[in-house]
Amino acid sequence: MSSAASVSPSAPGTPGAAGHDDRKVPPVADMARIIGLSIPAACLPDVVANTALLQGYADLLGGFALPDDCEPAYEYTP
Repeated sequence: MSSAASVSPSAPGTPGAAGHDDRKVPPVADMARIIGLSIPAACLPDVVANTALLQGYADLLGGFALPDDCEPAYEYTP
């Protein structure tokens, strides 16, 4: 196991290196090892923070229920 793996939070619900709540953050070092990605130990806290941010956005979108009779948006105009 890489040295980066020893820096990742081990227990859910304990504040990580960046001081945020890691309850919903997957073990970043384990995911990186599975896909063959090397994350330097100095970068791991920021990667964990970004993963938590993205997980929050994913939870937000996943919790947004659309009714079955909702019309699709065929054209988007900002």
